[in-house]
Amino acid sequence: MSTETPETSEIPEISDEISDEISDEISETPGLTDADPGLFFLVGDVFADFARHDGVLTVSQLSRRIRSGSFPGGSGTARVTLGQGVSDFDVQYLRDTAARRGLAERVVIDDRALRNRAGREIAHKHRAENVLISRPLPTGPDRFVSDLLVDAGHEVMSDHVTGQHMQGMLAMEAGRQMFIAVAEQHYLPREAVGNSYFVIDSFATRYRNFLFPLPATVRCHVVSHRSPHRTRTMFHCELGVLQGGSETAEMEVRFTAFDTEVSHTKETRAAQRSLQDAGAALTELHTA
Repeated sequence: MSTETPETSEIPEISDEISDEISDEISETPGLTDADPGLFFLVGDVFADFARHDGVLTVSQLSRRIRSGSFPGGSGTARVTLGQGVSDFDVQYLRDTAARRGLAERVVIDDRALRNRAGREIAHKHRAENVLISRPLPTGPDRFVSDLLVDAGHEVMSDHVTGQHMQGMLAMEAGRQMFIAVAEQHYLPREAVGNSYFVIDSFATRYRNFLFPLPATVRCHVVSHRSPHRTRTMFHCELGVLQGGSETAEMEVRFTAFDTEVSHTKETRAAQRSLQDAGAALTELHTA
């Protein structure tokens, strides 16, 4: 199974005016701990800049506080909600650290979304840390939702982390995985599941707000789908990434799920034509 890399339309920049408004909102918003000192968000160490806000801790920061006995919540219970960049290994490490100090019942980590990460086979990724969504759940006719689950080891995170927000390519990749998983789980014939090759015809993305390392969801609306031939199914979907009740990115995609053998035949022919064209261009260059 394989997929093509998304082709994107020109992505508009977030204006300076909107950027300033967002910065003001962040600086003026009271920390989560102002309302409840025992409730906070946990993010991966890679998001240390974002963890400067009250009510947010990195994995390393929480680990140190547990070991010193000064974890959030004081003498009560620390209730941890997972943000982004936290892995299964991180959660288990923190639970083990708390248990060794007799604090297992006082450090409660809600990792339900993490446990429902979509399988690699429906997200079309070989490595589990590169899967960005939980298993899609239906919310209405032709509508589905998943949790956004960004692992610090994700391929897009390996070489580009700046500021406090997450880069836009993560939203696009989450959208790509979402429409593939929805098609695989809910629309393709049983014999086609796991035996389809997805080709993107168009993938337009518009960013409306910064995406921060906090809980977020990915929605998918299958606008239409049809099977003009038994070897292919064509889809039109609208997707969005939502955080805190606001849409941070919206996407519109049209793609086709082909039978793998049919698609490989088409791809091989296209590769041969491309090789011939490249060879002809190279010959012309050297003979000019």
